[in-house]
Amino acid sequence: MHPRGRTRLTALSVTLLAGGLLTATPAEALSGGTVVPVGTHPFLARIATPTKACSGALVDPSWILTSATCLPATDSGAPVEAATVAVGDVDVSTGAGFTAKLTKVVRRTDRDVVLAKLDKPATGVPQIPLGTTAPQAGETLQVAGFGRTTTEWVPARPRVASFTVSGVNGSTVSVSSANGTDACKGDAGGPAFRVSGGTAQLVALSSTSWQHGCLDVTETRQGGTETRVDDLGDWIRKQIVPTPVSCPAGAPIWAARADGSLWRYVHLGPADGAVSWTQASAPDGSGWTGRVLAGKDGVIWDIHRHNSAGDPYPDGTLKRWVYSTGSGLGGGGQVGSGWDRYLTNEYKNRITVDEKNRIFMIDDQGRLKYYLWDDATGWWVNGAGDVLDTGWSRFDSITAAGDGVLYARKPGGELFRFKYDFAASAWTQRDKPAGAGWQMFSEIFSPGGDILYGRGSTGTSPFDGQTGPVLRWYRYSDNTDTWAPSGPDQMGVTIGSGWNTEIHVTAAPDSCRLSG
Repeated sequence: MHPRGRTRLTALSVTLLAGGLLTATPAEALSGGTVVPVGTHPFLARIATPTKACSGALVDPSWILTSATCLPATDSGAPVEAATVAVGDVDVSTGAGFTAKLTKVVRRTDRDVVLAKLDKPATGVPQIPLGTTAPQAGETLQVAGFGRTTTEWVPARPRVASFTVSGVNGSTVSVSSANGTDACKGDAGGPAFRVSGGTAQLVALSSTSWQHGCLDVTETRQGGTETRVDDLGDWIRKQIVPTPVSCPAGAPIWAARADGSLWRYVHLGPADGAVSWTQASAPDGSGWTGRVLAGKDGVIWDIHRHNSAGDPYPDGTLKRWVYSTGSGLGGGGQVGSGWDRYLTNEYKNRITVDEKNRIFMIDDQGRLKYYLWDDATGWWVNGAGDVLDTGWSRFDSITAAGDGVLYARKPGGELFRFKYDFAASAWTQRDKPAGAGWQMFSEIFSPGGDILYGRGSTGTSPFDGQTGPVLRWYRYSDNTDTWAPSGPDQMGVTIGSGWNTEIHVTAAPDSCRLSG
């Protein structure tokens, strides 16, 4: 809890920023202290939106830590207002410093802290490392920020002052200054750091203060509250480093060829896009001229296409097969009918299967539906399917890449990521832009773990160097909004050649899982 009566360090007014009310009077840090010397503490960050400004700390070339009150976010994780950040030797009066836009905000739910992502890395600007031990009562911390001072509304340079820790209470730290210095408006999110061996270590962020001694403040009480961050190292790493993925047995990939034969390959490098395969020496069956979809635990769904006069199954019959090592494919009984829409060119890519064996589809009304198979009963949980959403006719392809994770492509090639939480019966992500140019692929499929394969484009074979149809590998990290390193043509990693004569290619969707 914040001490009752202390004021949150809400940011400087945009009116003051626009008015340029800078004074020639030498400024003091916060409501006291000193101006940060040029060349020291380049990790100090100044954050500005159209309505306010506040402070923060650069903890990674692409990420800053600041106060949640400084940067509220929308449900999609974007800043509520357009926001920019300046780091390095920032000087408001000259425009000095490295500047970038802030594109993503990750909120801590248990304290006044957010991580914010820069749209370009602050390469060459030193970051501040995180302290690994909690502040102790009686310890001296340095508190810095770009907030107002005793004499200035908008100081040109950041200020720093010494504070003494008077108490530590869970996620907060109480601080005070012997000479009555306090943090002021605009210092919200500014770093509180200890200096050990000449190195600054971030342990907290400014949150609330009596603002004693600040310009236009008459409060006589003193002291402030900092929000601890020394114990957030693991959380920060999970946000700024791509989540690890595990594919313990590789990714089985099934290819249905134009002659109706079905072939099983295993990509041995799905986690990192390595060109390593187990090749098939013979097909696993014939008559696979319909729509093939791999499921979990070796399940293969066949939207059957009628083959001959002796074939008892009409177009659109859904059949369920199971593959086991050593025995091959078994089963093949009918488990549905009327699925012939997904044999057409218009709908063939509007159906996919996730790692839980949910079959997702876009129907003729533009609804996103799913069907879930119950292994215990040997039948569908709901034979009519469940509607998750509407308005999906705008997409010409969907690909499941995890538990409830869907990548949806528009005809123009724009790709969007969605995630549905089935336990909460709610979307946790909708329409998140994930790239463009995906119209070059005739088919996009996934082994899970936010890994995508695309076939149907042209490139250089990794085997003989010839130009022709290739299979490309991609891996997206949702937490960092980045794709895995791509090949020299910047078009994903080419992991195979050919793959252009197949009717359909599909990967077992439970092959890879996020492990972070």
